[in-house]
Amino acid sequence: MKAGTDVLVLTKEEIESVLTIEDAIEAVEEGFKAYNSGKAVIPFPVALEVPDHHGDIHIKPGYIKGYGTYTIKIASGFYDNPMLGLSTSHGMLLLFDSNTGLPLCFEVDRCYLTDLRTAAAGAVAARALAKKSVSRVAVIGTGTQARFQIEALSKVRKFDELRVWGRNPEHVKKYVADMKKVLKAKIVPAKTAAEAVIGSDIVVTATMTSTPLVKASWLGKGVHITAIGSDSPEKQELETAVLKKADKIVVDSLKQCSRLGEVHHALEDGTIDEKDVHAELGEVLLGKKAGRENDDEITVCDLTGIAVQDVVTSQLVYERALKKKIGTYVKV
Repeated sequence: MKAGTDVLVLTKEEIESVLTIEDAIEAVEEGFKAYNSGKAVIPFPVALEVPDHHGDIHIKPGYIKGYGTYTIKIASGFYDNPMLGLSTSHGMLLLFDSNTGLPLCFEVDRCYLTDLRTAAAGAVAARALAKKSVSRVAVIGTGTQARFQIEALSKVRKFDELRVWGRNPEHVKKYVADMKKVLKAKIVPAKTAAEAVIGSDIVVTATMTSTPLVKASWLGKGVHITAIGSDSPEKQELETAVLKKADKIVVDSLKQCSRLGEVHHALEDGTIDEKDVHAELGEVLLGKKAGRENDDEITVCDLTGIAVQDVVTSQLVYERALKKKIGTYVKV
């Protein structure tokens, strides 16, 4: 390869061929540890809105000290696309040589890696914060991430029953049919969000709502909640009283969650202070802060998505693609 002239291009299908969900879980855990070890250089993400076409774009650059590459991820959501017969999500990751800045690889993943690394983060959070023994899981949402999250969760916790709730009954029906091919657990469509949440040991929220869906009064002892939908300031899945009720609030990045996530809303209305946030997830994984300490604790993990997740997964894909000699080189 001629440096600065040839760039490796990988398609979504090629990326899928070299990275499993189990790989992503382990890589993302190491990424969170790097983030809380002072090894990650992660600026605040850029959010670009295209309001006249109901679209938003997130641009997330990142670098881990010692890596031979740095990554810039561009991921978009254009929410009217299904009416045009198009996918809602698109995007790619751009890898550059960290010694020279020269482009090395374009991973045209159509948001696959974003979906995978987000689900992996949920699994990492559950492994650190949920009870070891789990019977019932609830998922709020029926879209792509609601599917990825539960598949990833099944790799770190065994459970007997999954309850799913979504606003559209047809989407719920399809979710149940599709996930029966993925899970061994019984899958039950819930008539209400409350019916899904009450009695569940783990609750995963994976929606784009700006109106809170999960109430504090529904939460029993020992429940763990992973909230992943609030990746912009207007989105909110949990009423702020949920965070007040929690024994431990954990975030992927306090700096980011205080401006974007569920924590942002609770800080804004005065329900909690920053000191009420127990830890960043990487601190728990490194043993700097405690994770779950007993089966009665209520834990909440607010995940807004940080670029270190993109760095570790895109780097792993690049290394494996080189080893397997897949992809196409183009001159730039």
